[in-house]
Amino acid sequence: MKLCALTQSYAPTGGGVRTMLHAEQDWCRAQGLQHVLIVPGAEDTVTRDGPLTIWTVRSPLLPGSTAYRLLYRSREVLRILGEEMPDVIEVHCAYNLPWTALWHRRRHPAIVSALYMTDLPVAYIEAPLRRRAGRFVAAAARRLTERYLRALYTRCDVTIAISASTRDRLHEFGVSQALCVPLGVDLETFSPARRSSAMRTSLGATDDDLVIVYAGRLDAEKRPDIVFDAFDQLPSCVNARLVIAGDGPLRARLQQRAAANPRARVLPFVQDRIELATLLASADVYASAMAHETFGLAVVEAQACGLPVVGVRAGAMVDRVTDGEDGFLVEPGSAAALAQQIAAVPRESWRGMGQRARQRVASEFSWRRTFETLLQIYRSR
Repeated sequence: MKLCALTQSYAPTGGGVRTMLHAEQDWCRAQGLQHVLIVPGAEDTVTRDGPLTIWTVRSPLLPGSTAYRLLYRSREVLRILGEEMPDVIEVHCAYNLPWTALWHRRRHPAIVSALYMTDLPVAYIEAPLRRRAGRFVAAAARRLTERYLRALYTRCDVTIAISASTRDRLHEFGVSQALCVPLGVDLETFSPARRSSAMRTSLGATDDDLVIVYAGRLDAEKRPDIVFDAFDQLPSCVNARLVIAGDGPLRARLQQRAAANPRARVLPFVQDRIELATLLASADVYASAMAHETFGLAVVEAQACGLPVVGVRAGAMVDRVTDGEDGFLVEPGSAAALAQQIAAVPRESWRGMGQRARQRVASEFSWRRTFETLLQIYRSR
């Protein structure tokens, strides 16, 4: 079987889609399956490595982005699909590329699988429009987007949600055939054993400091600014340090804030997975203010490293964190609530929560389970 993954949501500086696709390629190589990846890039290129192929299609940067590109050249994508002739086409976005895959299917037999990786109607339509045009316009635009997704996904052979809450959202707007297949995590790489005193020293932290970390995109959707606001509101007795790692439109602003606070660091995107795991495992708490998570892969990686999570009571975060057991959830949009929760927990309680988080992730999530389940679904079609 030859699998082909097709997406706009791919950038050199990470993201959950990129992490999944590289894990899928590693798994396919181990299973002796062919895997083709078609993504946007600065130039038209093709790289072949045994059973793995990566095509990049020359695409312009999205406005305001330093990493993500608009893969609008559907004719070139059709040409590549015609050359590769995959058995399964996985589409990880909801714009022109799924329709390109469906057009290819009209002429050549292939299973078109739509993976719903982002709550597009809420995160990218309703939330930003509410701030600019008011809630009535935002709600109307959300409903139109939901109708569009229903029209798109009901034409696909299978629609995959990556969490139970996301599957339920798809069911709400009429994609009744959506299935839930959670993502996974590399439990060997992301492990509490990566904890490093040298890493903590490099961050300026001592054993008495509570190191709070966030790793991910630095944009309005992920809300790292709220995490920074919460850090600023912590009382000095907490002895907190903040580490933010990633890239995105908010990076320069966050760097300016960190330059004025010696207990805060803004690091570049960490591409090396072992280095990222070492950073996470060497912290004490993972913080996220993202209200529209569809899975929360960065959260699961932090939990696999033995970190408790302080997040928001919304989206897939409610699936990832058991409030009071392996972390805490607060209302979205409130830096004060985040700060209050972090300050209220005794230092010795965080470690036990982190151990329970690791145990939960180890029992529920693995890339092997994810890809074996997907392959079983494809073979049944």
